[in-house]
Amino acid sequence: MLGVQVAVACKVYQEEASVRTTSRFQVLDVTGRVEEAVSKSGVTKGLAMVYVPHTTCGITINEAEPGLMEDIVEFLREHTKPGAPWRHNRIDDNAHAHLGQSVLGHHASIPVTGGRLNMGTWQRILLVEMDGPRRRRIIITVIGE
Repeated sequence: MLGVQVAVACKVYQEEASVRTTSRFQVLDVTGRVEEAVSKSGVTKGLAMVYVPHTTCGITINEAEPGLMEDIVEFLREHTKPGAPWRHNRIDDNAHAHLGQSVLGHHASIPVTGGRLNMGTWQRILLVEMDGPRRRRIIITVIGE
């Protein structure tokens, strides 16, 4: 049996965006920033990855409906218990944010189809701040053809 090799040209585009949060807990819709990067990349079919190089904020995909964004914050407060006697709080009073980031994660991957993010009608890319206010970096990598 003979193998067939197919060469596919792959583009890799990367940029860094910066956002400033204004409160300890905050949910920011960063979808527009990612859409801009995908457009600049010239990739028509591939994958966009959104990554935050921080341990006290996370990335998730969900609706950007204001009530739900408030619910996300309330859920995180309730389950990570800011001010609780977490051992990490002996070093820095932000153990809750590290725990929340461990639940949310630090990245999201989204298919790119036809040069656009291939997301559901209500899906948005959300940065979830849990230790603000801070300046946060978002690294956007787009890979494909």
